[in-house]
Amino acid sequence: MQLTRLEIKGFKSFGDKITINFNEGITAIVGPNGCGKSNVVDSIRWVLGEQSTRMLRSEKMENIIFNGSKSRKPANLAEVSLTFDNTKNILPTEFSQVTLTRKLYRTGESEYRLNDVQCRLKDITDLFLDTGIGADSYSIIELKMIDEIITNKEGSRRNLFEEASGISKYKLRKKQTFSKLKDTEADLSRVEDLLFEIEKNLKTLENQAKKAERYYRLKEQYKTLSILLASFRIVSFSDSLSRIEEQEQKEKADKTGIVAQIDTLEASIQQQKLDSLTNEKNLSVQQKATNDFIGKIRAYESEKKVRNEQLKYQKDKESRLNEELERDRNQLNHVLYNIKRLSEEKAQEEETLQMVQTRVAELKQAVDELRADQTASREELNELNAINNRLQNQIYKTEKDIDILRIQQQALEQESQRNMEDAAGKEVELSQFNQLVAELQYRTETLQTEYDQAVTGEETLQEQIKETDSEITRVKDYVRQESRKLDAKQNEYTLTKSMVDNLEGFPESIRFLKKNAGWSKNAPLFSDVLFCKEDYRIAIENYLEPLMNYYVVDSYDDAISAINLLSNSAKGRAQFFILNNYQPVEHPAPAPQAAYVPALNVVEVDARYKNLCSHLLKNVYLIDDSSESDLNNSDLPDGIVLLGKSGKFNKSKYTVAGGSVGLFEGKRIGRAKNLENLAKEIKGIENDVNKANQNIEALQNKLTALKASTRADEIRMKQLDLNRLNTELITVKTRQEQYQSFIENSRNRKEDIAAKIATIQTDMLAAEPQLAEFRTQKQIQSELLLDKQQAFNELNEYVTVQSGAYNQENIRFHQQQNKVSGLVKDLEYRETQHDSLEVRITQNASELEKLKVAMLETMKDTDHSDEDLIAMYVQREEMEKATAEAEQVYYTSRGKITETENEISLLRRKKEQAEVIENELKDKRNNLKLDLNALKERLSVEFSVDIEDLLDSPPPADETEQELREKTERLKKQLDEFGAINPMAIEAYNEMDERYQFINAQKKDLLEAKSSLLATIQEIDDTAREKFMAAFIMVRENFIKVFRSLFNEEDSCDLILTDPNQPLESDIDIIAKPKGKRPLSINQLSGGEKTLTATAILFSLYLLKPAPFCIFDEVDAPLDDTNIDKFNNIIRKFSADSQFIVVSHNKRTIASTDVIYGVTMVEQGVSRVVPVDLRELAD
Repeated sequence: MQLTRLEIKGFKSFGDKITINFNEGITAIVGPNGCGKSNVVDSIRWVLGEQSTRMLRSEKMENIIFNGSKSRKPANLAEVSLTFDNTKNILPTEFSQVTLTRKLYRTGESEYRLNDVQCRLKDITDLFLDTGIGADSYSIIELKMIDEIITNKEGSRRNLFEEASGISKYKLRKKQTFSKLKDTEADLSRVEDLLFEIEKNLKTLENQAKKAERYYRLKEQYKTLSILLASFRIVSFSDSLSRIEEQEQKEKADKTGIVAQIDTLEASIQQQKLDSLTNEKNLSVQQKATNDFIGKIRAYESEKKVRNEQLKYQKDKESRLNEELERDRNQLNHVLYNIKRLSEEKAQEEETLQMVQTRVAELKQAVDELRADQTASREELNELNAINNRLQNQIYKTEKDIDILRIQQQALEQESQRNMEDAAGKEVELSQFNQLVAELQYRTETLQTEYDQAVTGEETLQEQIKETDSEITRVKDYVRQESRKLDAKQNEYTLTKSMVDNLEGFPESIRFLKKNAGWSKNAPLFSDVLFCKEDYRIAIENYLEPLMNYYVVDSYDDAISAINLLSNSAKGRAQFFILNNYQPVEHPAPAPQAAYVPALNVVEVDARYKNLCSHLLKNVYLIDDSSESDLNNSDLPDGIVLLGKSGKFNKSKYTVAGGSVGLFEGKRIGRAKNLENLAKEIKGIENDVNKANQNIEALQNKLTALKASTRADEIRMKQLDLNRLNTELITVKTRQEQYQSFIENSRNRKEDIAAKIATIQTDMLAAEPQLAEFRTQKQIQSELLLDKQQAFNELNEYVTVQSGAYNQENIRFHQQQNKVSGLVKDLEYRETQHDSLEVRITQNASELEKLKVAMLETMKDTDHSDEDLIAMYVQREEMEKATAEAEQVYYTSRGKITETENEISLLRRKKEQAEVIENELKDKRNNLKLDLNALKERLSVEFSVDIEDLLDSPPPADETEQELREKTERLKKQLDEFGAINPMAIEAYNEMDERYQFINAQKKDLLEAKSSLLATIQEIDDTAREKFMAAFIMVRENFIKVFRSLFNEEDSCDLILTDPNQPLESDIDIIAKPKGKRPLSINQLSGGEKTLTATAILFSLYLLKPAPFCIFDEVDAPLDDTNIDKFNNIIRKFSADSQFIVVSHNKRTIASTDVIYGVTMVEQGVSRVVPVDLRELAD
């Protein structure tokens, strides 16, 4: 597989599209700092899927898009394409040529493409997996990555080895398998938790079920045995009660005799206690005298013992002091001998010290003179070195300038030729663009006219649709309002009709007469005769309230018929208006004030009831009650009644009434008339709603027709066409302007290039003589430097020899000085020890004399005390004998009292025993009665058995009471130990057991899956370990060979696994000891040595698994000329199997390549690429 082409557009500094074609061999990318060389490497890394902005030297991904320059706008797209020749089928695809493309838009959208087919990043990663190609593989190496390999930053060494050994896919599979294993273990943990809970509950339910079965079985046995035992106990209770009563009588008689004996003995014991008290006093006096005398003897004995101990201590101290005096005198003699010996030795060593000090001073003076000569020689040598280096730098700089000028000249000539060719092609294309612009402008104007006409018609149509829609909305709102109004009227009609039909609010007598209408043909209620407007209805109703329940009849006969009907049915009373008795009323008097409204003017009645209403309302007036002025006015004519319009009050000359207005007031008057009016209103509203609905239907049809005639789709299509034409026109115009600008720039550029080429040629001619002069001077200075260096080396060797002699003698001086100091300190110590011993000997001798005097006094006092003590012992024996006789008398009397008291105590215990037995018998009798009642209650409560039924039942003959009791108690104990039982346990246990079996099967499946995953992981580890170790061994051998080829054959190096037992997790240490060095760490190597060591590692990996292409980005920067040649030679050697792309400033590296691509910025801020094939120049 071979990298054939790289295309970049809009990436970083590459504003224009550039193409780099890669051939076999070595390709160099060169150019001055800041021209965009490393951007080529970044583009390759980016198109291979790099996601880290740090690796792309950017803060955010958007920054890689060309950001414009002074004369250019920022690009909206960064695009890089990389083409591979896959003829060897290294990539797992059927295509012989694979083109990988990555695009990033400024909007943030991104896409990957394989052979112009959109794909995912994962597809690209999988395609290049284990091929040695990738954004982070060893095929792309930057200078900073050399340090990362050396320092093993973030495990970079291990990543390289894994990539080369081909275990990356195994690690990926292992990671995926671990993820599945983690999920499986989580599922298994949940299943085990469920099983744990179920097992715990299942065991509990199983125990509860078994316990319930045993409980019911035992309870039935317990009931049977308890009833049988009760029969025995009833018989036993009767026998025991008779025996207890007999024993109670006997115990009472025995207790009476015992009480009489106790009284007799207590009287005799009092005299005995008086005699004993006298004997006790005599004994106390005798004991006190004896004890005092014994205390005096003990004091004498203690004093004698103290003097004996004191004498013993003094003797011990005398012995110790004699020993210390002997030891100190011997030590003093030894110290005196040492002082003499040390003084003599000190004098000898001080003489030796003086001699050594003189020799050191002489040697130091000689060494200082030699070092002064050495410093002067070094300064001369440094000056010559500086001159030589300056000349070398000037030669290098001049050579580099000439090479750069030559390359620039070639690049400018190629650019000039390409510029002319591009300009000619652009002029032909420009004429085509001019024709295309004219054609597009005509088509755009025509389509714009058609579009404007269609939009105008559509706007008119939309206005009609909007008006029609608004009209429909208005009519629908009207229908909704009218419908709500219709519902309200219908509800009011229904309510009113119900009230009229049921006569709600009227007495029972009225409702009875209404139902039995046979007493009169047409007799309405007075409330149904009247009708008035809503505004006055409450006021009129309140005033006529007492009359509302009256029936209106034509004659007294009708009223009498109704009265008889009510009387016969006992339905209460009723009132009647007799129409025939009412005559027309004279014209009423005028209103007292113009604002007063006659009540007759607001009331509507039929003609036949007019006289009745005129009679009732002839002097009644309605007034506005918003103010209280009329209410306060008391100047009213007789018979005039004022009604508040709202019903708040009514007033006459002598009375006034009023207050709040109820919620249902005004609803009784004119109900029949109101029903008729409501029916008419309902009919009218229904007609209006029907007409409105018909209008809505017509408007809907009109709206449908208007919407059907819309031209929106046509306008949208025209708009799209127009936008497309405008876009195309803008694009063509932009290209037209660009071509015109390009042609004009090309003409100007041609003149600039010619001028630059002339300047370059002049500079090259001027630089060559200067270079020759620098080389001549360099040769002269090199010879002078060589002679001076040889003389300096000889001087250094002599200085080293003299310095060694001085150092040895100086060491001897310090050693002798330390020896003298040690002797002085030792002598001072011995003198101090001598003084201390003399003081201690004097003190001990004085103390010994004092001690001997004290011992004589102590021995004299001890002889006198022994005689006194013997006399006191004789007197003590006599006093102890008298005390013993007094004690015998006292204890004899005391013994008699004790015997009497014991006899009384014995009788009292007998009395108490008799009382206890009596009480026990009472308790037994009571307990028997209580037990019998308890037995009765227990049988009744526990077994629902009456004890009376068992009195006549004999106990069973085949079993004894004791056997039944033991069986019953055993069953009772078992039942008590059962505790609470769960009667539903059996059913619950069966259900839970079924669930347990199901989940247990799931657990088995998960365990099998876990075992399979663990086996897979082990298989992956084994395969990966085998492949890694095989690769590591080969890489290690290759590293040793390559390292020695870059340094010397005798140099040592190695690669070591820090943990050989875990090779897949172990770090890899590098051992490198070039040029005979013994560094403690590889970090102690120089920059060039680190670079060559890292290069050796990389090429040892290439020997194992060659990468299709390798990119080195300024890796050779730390190397000197000698190591540069080694670096170039090994690249040349490996270029037979792999392509090499080298980004470099080093002229030796550039000269060793096959093809050079120069990256320049002819236009500020925009990188361009100029190719040079050195193989053609060599030919």
